[in-house]
Amino acid sequence: MVNAQVLKDHASKYKLGRDNAAEYFRQLFTKHPELAKYYDAEDLDPDSLHKSQKFMMQGMQEMQIFFRLPDAIDDEKKLRSCLGDFKNIYEDNSFPIAEWGKTIDGFLAAMEKCAGGVSADQKKNWEEVWKKSMEEMKKWGWFK
Repeated sequence: MVNAQVLKDHASKYKLGRDNAAEYFRQLFTKHPELAKYYDAEDLDPDSLHKSQKFMMQGMQEMQIFFRLPDAIDDEKKLRSCLGDFKNIYEDNSFPIAEWGKTIDGFLAAMEKCAGGVSADQKKNWEEVWKKSMEEMKKWGWFK
């Protein structure tokens, strides 16, 4: 079972702003360069993304959705709404929702850098959120 309070406390340490909003994408594209093509970033150096208004805005948007997951994880209606926000973003970018599971790597790396680290307990709880989210999206028929 996910300890939502641990994750909410952890998320509150990430002071999302102009300086670190694109960090998630920098980490994601460093760890999974094959995903950059969905954001038309395959030819960009991940270290340059913090200068991009596009990635600042999208980083803020996606991180805010990630931060809503702990409150939603035990409420199917909220979870479906939250994950639906990702689905809409991904459809706009032709990003296969089945690839969403890889986003945890970029997310945890951004949390490590911008939220004072990631403890073993935090990591375990975030991983459980991703696991359950992937199971639910598959159950809902969003991917095979």
